[in-house]
Amino acid sequence: MIPDTPKGPSPNTGSRARDHLANERTYLAWLRTGISMAALGVAVAKFAPHRGIHAIASGGILLLAGLLISGYGTYRYRAVGQQLEAGLYAPARFALIAAATLITLLALLAIIVLI
Repeated sequence: MIPDTPKGPSPNTGSRARDHLANERTYLAWLRTGISMAALGVAVAKFAPHRGIHAIASGGILLLAGLLISGYGTYRYRAVGQQLEAGLYAPARFALIAAATLITLLALLAIIVLI
């Protein structure tokens, strides 16, 4: 089990600050992608009214995909932050591939539903 991240400032030794800032930038990229996907879902549901229930379903799927992206990004940010504090780092292998596959499948499903 990885210990919780300590509260408050800690000494900046080695590449500690750089590693944490890189983790934050990556987290913000996950959030930006999730928000963009969710906004696309809202736009599809709102601005494709001639598609009826298909537009709403497609928009809902894209909105769900955006929420999943943001949720995974938050999970990964916290996990990497705890690893960095413990002086460890384990790259995401299965979880990242599973998340990317799920998001891609949801996006494809949204396209299929909309067509």
